[in-house]
Order: sequence, then C-alpha cells, then structure tokens
Amino acid sequence: SLAQELLARKITPVLIGTRAESEAIDSIAARVPEAVNLCGKTSLAMLAALSRDAAVAVGNDTGPMHLVAAANCPSVVLFSHASNPEYSAPMGEKVKALRARDLRDLPVDRVLVAVNNYLASPVKKPSQMMAS
Repeated sequence: SLAQELLARKITPVLIGTRAESEAIDSIAARVPEAVNLCGKTSLAMLAALSRDAAVAVGNDTGPMHLVAAANCPSVVLFSHASNPEYSAPMGEKVKALRARDLRDLPVDRVLVAVNNYLASPVKKPSQMMAS
C-alpha cells in the first residue's frame, strides 16, 4: 500500500533487500510493477550511493537502514517489539522511528505522515523512494 501511494505521488519506489526478504519484495513488485526491484542486487557501496539520491527511505530495523541514515538520507525506520529504538535506532537529524508491537499493525497512514514530513522539505524534491 505504501509503494502504491508513493507511486501515485510520482515517487518511484526502489526495493532493496536480501534473498531473505525476496518473498515480501516480490509481493510488492507484483502489486507495483513500476517499482525498481533491486532485491539481492545491491552491495553496501551501491546502497550508500542510492541513499544519497533518495528522497526518503522506509525500512525495518536492519543494518542497511543504519547505512542509509549514515548517508544522510531522510529515513523512516520501523520497529516491532523485537527491538527498541531508544537503544538501536539509526542516528541522525533525518531519522524518524515508528514502533508497533507487530509491524503488520502499523497503519500505512502513520508511515505516510512521517514520509510526508521529509517530502515537504524544500531541500530535496521527491524523485525516488527506497524500501528495505
């Protein structure tokens, strides 16, 4: 739903992850064929380069999201009960942590509010979006 909403706003979702996330990423790509599917195709250096040009990144609490945030990309990081953002959230002024006991219970509208806070910024115009 998030990828569809972003595409409706003229933001091309870029999907990244490892083989472990391929089922979820393939599901998103099937619903939003305009998304760029880079699952299993990005190195850490490539991820950093993509992050520098992204309007915003949305992803769960993973190492790649720390790299994305370190590249100064506006980041919305999703946390479940499995980790605590007070202890493990990526650092930076452009990082927003959202938490729900189960990420399936985190409303897309709540994520979009956080995303919109970055897209409204005059610093960057939305050109693409990354999800991990």
